[in-house]
Amino acid sequence: MHRVGSLSILPYGFTGIFVFCSTFTIAGSQTALGLAVLSWCVLAALRRVPPPRRTGLEYPLLVFVLVSIVAALAGERPAEGLGNLRNLLLASIPFVVAWTATDRRRMGGLYAVLLVSGAASAAYGIAVFLLHRGEGTLGRTPGPFSTAMTYGGILLLFVSVFAAVGIGPGVSRRLRAASLAGAALAAVALFFSFTRSAWIGCVVSLAVSFSVMRRRLLVPALLLLVVVLLLLPAPYRARVTSIWDPDQHANRQRIELLRGGLGIVRDHPVLGVGTMDLADVYRRYKPPGAIHVHGHMHNIFLQVAVTRGIVGLAAFCWLLVALFRLAAGNLRLDLPSPERAWTVGTIGALSGFVVDGLFDWTFGDAEIVAFLWAIVGAAAAIRLVYGGKPGPSRETGGEMWYTDRKRATRERT
Repeated sequence: MHRVGSLSILPYGFTGIFVFCSTFTIAGSQTALGLAVLSWCVLAALRRVPPPRRTGLEYPLLVFVLVSIVAALAGERPAEGLGNLRNLLLASIPFVVAWTATDRRRMGGLYAVLLVSGAASAAYGIAVFLLHRGEGTLGRTPGPFSTAMTYGGILLLFVSVFAAVGIGPGVSRRLRAASLAGAALAAVALFFSFTRSAWIGCVVSLAVSFSVMRRRLLVPALLLLVVVLLLLPAPYRARVTSIWDPDQHANRQRIELLRGGLGIVRDHPVLGVGTMDLADVYRRYKPPGAIHVHGHMHNIFLQVAVTRGIVGLAAFCWLLVALFRLAAGNLRLDLPSPERAWTVGTIGALSGFVVDGLFDWTFGDAEIVAFLWAIVGAAAAIRLVYGGKPGPSRETGGEMWYTDRKRATRERT
């Protein structure tokens, strides 16, 4: 039998540091993640933490990793291909979160850390824009990250989870106000990132959350969005309308990438060309008239198909289905309101991530995918804490995370 000692707080503490740093610095977050993994493994060997429990992600992840390794070895540049798989190490994040956030108080603590750090990151990004230190003619804010597209992908996930908790039926007033404030800051920063794919993903994510928890407010929310778009200054409105303009330069390049990528898949259907940089390969397949050469396909499904073939694409789709099943399965549990709202926000975040990924290789962006894995890890923690148990009977969290079950039932729509 294992003995849970006071040292079990160590991996949880490092996980909290990881969550905080994930909104600002990839170096800090990865260092904290490594310490969380190491300390958990040591304490598990000493039987000072509960033994690992299955989350339902193990087999899909293992298959995708194995297919990726085989595709890398079979590619044109195996050494480079294997090196480019380092982001797969981030797949440890959902297990670390699930196995360290072992009760409601710890889950609430991680959310509080995320709320503070996420709001601070959004405020920083807004300040960058207002101080005219952004990128390009519109002053796109990259926040604390290297590019505005990465920052936009992170903010999409912020808005998804913060807004879901903020509109969740039965959530306490204190938690609702804090979450909505965080969502508002993140939404403003997301707009100033001018990342169109993240904008679309955010709309999809919020539509999912409203459809599940506040269906009657969905149409008014969409109408409000239309009014806001009509009131935007002309340069910003032009950025929005460019989303559906096939002649816009970025849109045209993505169409070219789609045509060239499909040609690569036709010639390398099973395991693709390997997980290397694709610039040299794309030069051979880019359509007539295409000028720009890219090292990836700007589309998660096309990128996986090109680098890992149809076998890898099937494994990747299985993994995505497993992520959605994990989150959706939690809705069948008798959860307290904040956990239910987080679950809905997780489904929204996954939906928004997939939509964003139709226009960029977001699954290869370490900052974005690390934060996504953390959100999924929280969903796994909810499954392990409440699976097979009556959720509301486990109201053992801090005051901020507390909710009234009767009020939740009254407000649910």
